[in-house]
Parts: sequence; C-alpha cells; structure tokens
Amino acid sequence: MSSELIEGASSFIIVSEMNGHDAVTVRSTGTNATYHLVDYADDATREALASLTSGQSVRLDLSRVGRRGNVCRADTVTPRLSADETEAESAAGS
Repeated sequence: MSSELIEGASSFIIVSEMNGHDAVTVRSTGTNATYHLVDYADDATREALASLTSGQSVRLDLSRVGRRGNVCRADTVTPRLSADETEAESAAGS
C-alpha cells in the first residue's frame, strides 16, 4: 500500500504524548485537524516524538496509514523550542 502525504513540514501541537502502544495524537496549528500517529519512518523519529510532552510544538511530515483519514505515519520530525528554551539557549551562548 502506498502512503499519501497528508501535510508536509507543517506545525503541530502534541495533544496526547506517546502512550504504551507508541501512538501520539497531534493537532495541526494551521487547520486544527487532529491526527493519530501510529507509525514512524525510523526509530529516531519515534524517539524524537516520544520525548515530547503535551502542549509542545513540532514540525512534521505526515503520510496516511490505512483507510482511516486521521491515522498517520510521521515521516520526519523537527521539535520546536518553546520561548523559554530559546531564551535559555541564547543566554547560554552569550
């Protein structure tokens, strides 16, 4: 089965952090659509998402998995720093 790109390099908020079944729920900041991530491109992608908590922002490329419209695979992930983390990192570098 081929995967269909849902949203590429879009911004999402973690709604529910990774559970015992390796599933994560995210919401698109652009469309407010909710997606359930149940598959990952590789272990590094899964681990990056596992490290995030509810409310954190992340950029993702998503592909549809199976027949349900909101069940997806995370193809790439780029965690985004919060404002506090960005300020702390800037202060440490100066």
